[in-house]
Amino acid sequence: MSDAVPSAAERIRTLLEFASSVVLDVPGIDLVERPGPPPLVDCAVLPDGAVAVLVEDGSPVHRIAAPARRDGPVTAELDAVDVAPVALPHRIRGRAAVQGRLTVMSRATPARVAALFPRRRATGHVLLRLEPEHLAVEDLWGSVCCVEPAAFAAASADPLAAEEARLLQHLDSSHADRVRSLGLRAAGRRSEPSADGVRAVRPVALDRFGLRLRLVGEDGRVLDARFEFGRPVRSAEDLPEAMRRLFAHATADR
Repeated sequence: MSDAVPSAAERIRTLLEFASSVVLDVPGIDLVERPGPPPLVDCAVLPDGAVAVLVEDGSPVHRIAAPARRDGPVTAELDAVDVAPVALPHRIRGRAAVQGRLTVMSRATPARVAALFPRRRATGHVLLRLEPEHLAVEDLWGSVCCVEPAAFAAASADPLAAEEARLLQHLDSSHADRVRSLGLRAAGRRSEPSADGVRAVRPVALDRFGLRLRLVGEDGRVLDARFEFGRPVRSAEDLPEAMRRLFAHATADR
């Protein structure tokens, strides 16, 4: 595997921590008691690789998980979806699934809840703990159906993930001409769509290794083009120089 490809464990961790939406599915919850799809939840990865899940106090999920302290854990699955923050075709960029044992977290004090979910007013909520046993991901990099829990626990989220949405929206709104030039550079080297038939070029993903653009042809077909940085960036502060180099190459090729 190339050094410029994030590991599947890192991709799952990034997706889980910065997903557009996460649902918690617990088999055994009566659909009469919980009509409709599984509930949306917030989650955070703990230092040991377990996942803290924030749910409403007294919810069906909480009532099923609570007896696990006495009767043993129940099985549950987290399903996370990642959606591109820029309007473009096929906006879903990835999905991750984490299956494991669910229990009520001990010592779920208000201070701990606030520390794990600083942007949420978590009054009336409780923390559950999901111990991962099976992890899988399908995203722009490909599909991996079996990721070791130990690898997930050791992985870190991409350092640009917290700022990615803002950065992509800035590229799309303030540097559209440069983004298009970069995309046309890729289209000139590929046959579908050709540079003459490109209707739009939009930034679709950004990580420490590089930038991914989506080219939309006049006929509606799409092509993703990947541009790697000279070296991985360590934080958002390193990004301007890395982007300057990418744009300089695009200008030199014109």
